[in-house]
Amino acid sequence: MSQSTHPAEAALTRDDDVRRDPIAFELAHVLAEPTGTSSKGFPFLEPSAYARFRDRVPHILAMGPRVLRALDLVVGVARRHGIDVDNAAKVVRGCVLTAAITAPPDLWLLRYVLGTLSSLGLTRRLLDGEAIDTAATDLERDGRRQAANRRELLADLGFVLSRGLLEQDQEGRFLRPRDAHAQGALGAFTAPPSWPPDVSRLWARAFAGVTLEAPERKALIALGRSCPTPVDTGVRGWVPTGDEIEAGAHLLPTVLGLRAAGKHTLLASGIELLPRSLAPADAEVGEAALAILVATGAAVQDGEGATPTATGRRIGDKGAGPMGIIEAYHPYMARLDTILVDGRGGSWVTRGANIAASQDANRESFTRANDALDAFRADTGFALHVFIEHAIGRGEATRQRYGRPGGRELRYFGADLEDAAVDACLEEQRAGRLPAGMVFVRNADIGEPARLLEAIRAAGADPNGAVMIVGNGFHEVRGQTDERMVEVLRGYAEAGVVLLFTEESALSIDDLLATAWNTYHAGFRYVHEKSGQGLRPAEPQPPSRFPLPKSWHECTAQAGYLRLEKYSSRSRTVYPTAPHRGHNPSISANHFCVPRSIAERLGLAR
Repeated sequence: MSQSTHPAEAALTRDDDVRRDPIAFELAHVLAEPTGTSSKGFPFLEPSAYARFRDRVPHILAMGPRVLRALDLVVGVARRHGIDVDNAAKVVRGCVLTAAITAPPDLWLLRYVLGTLSSLGLTRRLLDGEAIDTAATDLERDGRRQAANRRELLADLGFVLSRGLLEQDQEGRFLRPRDAHAQGALGAFTAPPSWPPDVSRLWARAFAGVTLEAPERKALIALGRSCPTPVDTGVRGWVPTGDEIEAGAHLLPTVLGLRAAGKHTLLASGIELLPRSLAPADAEVGEAALAILVATGAAVQDGEGATPTATGRRIGDKGAGPMGIIEAYHPYMARLDTILVDGRGGSWVTRGANIAASQDANRESFTRANDALDAFRADTGFALHVFIEHAIGRGEATRQRYGRPGGRELRYFGADLEDAAVDACLEEQRAGRLPAGMVFVRNADIGEPARLLEAIRAAGADPNGAVMIVGNGFHEVRGQTDERMVEVLRGYAEAGVVLLFTEESALSIDDLLATAWNTYHAGFRYVHEKSGQGLRPAEPQPPSRFPLPKSWHECTAQAGYLRLEKYSSRSRTVYPTAPHRGHNPSISANHFCVPRSIAERLGLAR
């Protein structure tokens, strides 16, 4: 960390306004550090500066706007002194705006997990100093002790560990955190929340102008009144408080209700929000929604209404995608206590309600994939005749391809395991947004290539040379092992299917702790563990306390694919700094994989 004799640091930290504000004082130290620039031209913080920001500047929910105000103060002081801190300020601002989106999904999950662990007697034992060994732990349920399902308990405790609320010893046992603040958050809840896990559907109906039944409106009004306003405790680190967990759990379904009703654009626009503009049929319900937005820092009270903050505008613009993906797993949250003893059984993710959110989240990656496909065709002369979209959502990748030059000349196929996704695509097709002749394959498990390949052949098309785009679908293969995933991919490779797929990167718990709120991958990893799905890193990763499976690069290579780096791409990295050993995985990656038989024909095989 910079020494106090550093001229820029001394000038910033001696300013009276900065010294009076503990957050601004910490930011002054952060911004005074030198910055670097990545190969893509993005600024990044030095490791010591990022560690100070992460560990001493709380910046989620209501603290987000608070930090941005302090940031503006320090930047103003720096400019008066002729000190250039613009790059460092850009990184810090980006971290705060990112946390506005990434924190609520994790907080929503924590509210259920912590409440459930407490109801089963485990939290009390942890706080009393017991070391929990997941291989031999029983739980208190229905008045008796029952053995915990080891895999499920490991997933739950691993998630809580990744959010800084537990520690581990060298034997892998879980321990209470040493920090008193973290202990308070760990023990903040005695039971899971009493509202329905899918309360976002009630919000959506209210925001759409539907008059709710008395019990429904009463539940929403109660949510508005019970949402706590987290207290600004100044400098304390990134680990959430109990109030922040509770408030984040309130915010997530409210945002998803706004998105489902098309009202998220009001939040994104920054215009004043009024009770009737949110809930046209019931101003009291609208006031409840505003109370949640204000308590969580997404808006500032302004007379009868509220004005969105910078973090609120960010939530309205980008928040529904990651929040909706996580909330789709509410069937698991509703049964956590049973799952912890009996296993997950018949619980299943409800993608039907998540289709719009998935489309939002995947739109940009599909654009990159379609751009890469066009470049590949131009470079190699590859002739495209059949276009497939699996895990189809609303057919976003197909819609983009159909609108491009030559798009109307292709044969189109769409596949999904769930009827809800196919039904949504049929609506898009009837509206003219998807090809009229597109063939849809129902009950198509992406882990069973034969189902799709047989349907393509039955329709008179040849899968050899077909291009299949998949947006975050391969991780949904259930019961994954490394061998099973290679087998699945080999089925597509041997059929000659060119594969363009996007996958979020699996991150180790060490990375999750070190990046704090700079990704939403703690919750993303957790819900996929709970549902039996398998995230993988894009590339082989360094050893970690929780070993990661084989990377997508390794699996595709063993299956018979050649990944073409020229046409593959990666999103931003998880660290806004250059970490030790140069390890900085990307949030997600677009993989462009060509069967080796086709690569050899095109002269691409190494």
